[in-house]
This record gives sequence, C-alpha cells and structure tokens, in this order.
Amino acid sequence: MSGAEDESITNGTVDPSTFKIADRLQTPQYKRLYDETQKLKERVNDLTSYQQAHPAPPKPPTTRDGIDAEKKTQNQLDLLEKRLRAQLAQTRTVYRACVMKIREEKAETAEKKAANDALILGLHNLKYEEQSLRSEIAAAENYDHKYKKLPLVPTDEFVQKYPQYAGASDHELTIARIEQEYKDRMELETQRQEKLKQKQKLIAEVKRGKDDLTRLDAMLEKFVGHFEPIRKVLGTE
Repeated sequence: MSGAEDESITNGTVDPSTFKIADRLQTPQYKRLYDETQKLKERVNDLTSYQQAHPAPPKPPTTRDGIDAEKKTQNQLDLLEKRLRAQLAQTRTVYRACVMKIREEKAETAEKKAANDALILGLHNLKYEEQSLRSEIAAAENYDHKYKKLPLVPTDEFVQKYPQYAGASDHELTIARIEQEYKDRMELETQRQEKLKQKQKLIAEVKRGKDDLTRLDAMLEKFVGHFEPIRKVLGTE
C-alpha cells in the first residue's frame, strides 16, 4: 500500500479529503475509463457553465447585434454539445471494452478457480490416501504375526552360522531365518519319522519274541506234562 493510500485509509475508515480513486486503479483499461469519465465530466461542466452564463433571452432578439450574439451563443452551445456527445461516445466505447475485459477476467478467474479447486481436492485426496496408508502401515507393524512366536535362531547366531547373510536387510534376514527354521523342522520331522519306523520295527520284533516265548512256555509245559508220570514213578522208587 502506498503512502497516499495509508493517509486516505486509517483504522478502516476512508478520509474523503485525501482519498483518490485514480491512485487505487491498477489496470490500464480502468485508468483509461476513469480518465475518459473525467473528460466527460469536464464536457458536462463546460456545457452547463456556458448555459448558465448565457441564458436564453425571454424574447427573440430583433436587432442585428442581438441576433448575431444569439447565433454565436447557439453555435458555441452546439460545439459544446458536439464535444459532449463525442466524449460520451468515447466513454461508452471504453466502458464496453472494460465490461468485456471484466467478463474475460471473470472467465479466467473462474477457470483458475476451478483448476485451484481441483488441485485442492487432489491434495485432500492425497492426504486422505496418506492417512490410510499410514494406518495400514501401523496396523501391519503392530500385527501379531505368527512368525514372531516362532523360536527362531537369534540374528547374531544366524549370521555367524550363515555369513552370506551378513549384509542382508532385516526383512531378508527374517525371511531367511524362517526358511531355515522350516528346513530344520522338516529335517527333524524326517528324523522323527525314521525313529518312529525304527520304533515300530522294534515293537514288532519284541512282539514276535514275546509270542515265541509264549509258545515256548506252552511247549515246555506240555513237555513237562508228558514226563509227569515218569517223575512220579521215579519218585516212588
């Protein structure tokens, strides 16, 4: 704001004595319209002042001097009116140009406002998407994953045992530890199945031995039964 504007506007009030419209016009077409309007105002004032200084006589003049004076006055009035009409036409032309400029500026403003509104809407959508992604990331980070409950080998021990993962990221290390845990468990499961087969085989062998012992006991009892009369005879003698 210029010094003149500071003087004309104080505490939100306008001082008519120092306020100048021309100082607040910022575009050439508005300044030109203001200048043409001021010229029109001068033309009106000139015509009005001349009419007041030369009122029409109550009666038509009869002398030559009076007729010449009235004709001269009328010619001057016609000239002033002609200048007024010419200035009025010029002012109207400039006014129409200003109206067209205002419409053009309004259209440009509406277009820019629409583009700005679209950008603001896009920004709001991006912020909403950012919040959604942050929420999903936080939910994923705080999710109670099953792998966290796995008795995985500590990272230091794993890297020491498998040095090829020394420069791997935490994500890659976690995947490698889970895969290694799976391999170890599969190997243990294979060993367990082998031990189970051996156990089943030993149980079958024990069962067969037990059955053999049972049959042997029966045969022994029969054998003893057959020799019971002989034992009794030998016992009596």
